[in-house]
Amino acid sequence: MTPRLIIYMISRIRDEFHRHLNSELKEKGLGALSTTHADILFALVKKKRAQMQEIAKMINRDKSTLTALVDKLENLGFVERIRDPGDQRIVHLGLTSKAFTIRPILLGISRSLVNNLYKGFTEEEKKELVRLLEKLYNNQNPDSNSSDFV
Repeated sequence: MTPRLIIYMISRIRDEFHRHLNSELKEKGLGALSTTHADILFALVKKKRAQMQEIAKMINRDKSTLTALVDKLENLGFVERIRDPGDQRIVHLGLTSKAFTIRPILLGISRSLVNNLYKGFTEEEKKELVRLLEKLYNNQNPDSNSSDFV
């Protein structure tokens, strides 16, 4: 296997994962959401409240790109912008109660896709794959912190 084939396969896996995720979102009546919208929602589940630049870093997107995505999530009623009481210039993002109603659906979709992706893998193989992929990622991004993935 050539190194280029490995990169191609990683890219194809990502594309297929997103294709399946988009299909599942549509099937569950959440077709207005994209994979990146789901990334933002999952990041907010993890952080509870976060500033835009924190979310941008967590999902590896530019803050300028994130603004349009958050605007749509806000229009759909899934996130809200909350001014910091100590400094009105600071805006935090938080999940709305509507977002918490779809959380089980998103978690179910995520679990299903991940289980399918790792079908036939032993726990040891999963750990080794993650170790190798982190190594590839860190080679490409030496200033990154692999704990950003967790």
